[in-house]
Amino acid sequence: MQVLPFTDKENAALANYVPVYVMLPLGVITSDNEFEKPRVLRKQLKKLKKAGVDGVMVDVWWGIIETKPKSYDWIAYRKAFQMVKEEGLRLQAIMSFHQCGGNVGDVVFIPIPQWVRDVGEYDPDIFYTNRKGTRNQEYLSALE
Repeated sequence: MQVLPFTDKENAALANYVPVYVMLPLGVITSDNEFEKPRVLRKQLKKLKKAGVDGVMVDVWWGIIETKPKSYDWIAYRKAFQMVKEEGLRLQAIMSFHQCGGNVGDVVFIPIPQWVRDVGEYDPDIFYTNRKGTRNQEYLSALE
């Protein structure tokens, strides 16, 4: 059994520790799949690390990654992920299969992939539809 060099009080605090993750800005990867402002992000990551944050969370937008069916482009996200690693932070990647933005005050807009929206032109039932029959093209319907 390894004995940690902590007091009983410190061990008790660590046993109840909850990791702290901070969400990265929505537009860290642009809708054109570009790593936006890497110098600014690196500076922010350094500040987060210094503040004792455990890691960061980033949305991985379907509309950026899969612009063609079964064709995935991770290059901008890989650059961002590498930077997070270099700064000694952990990463939570949240796979976001819905549209980003489009509401009042939103500054980032990333729709679901165009090829999916094209399919929706012929089969609108792929889009979420509420009980009143209102369709929403920001995300897809659940399969039955």
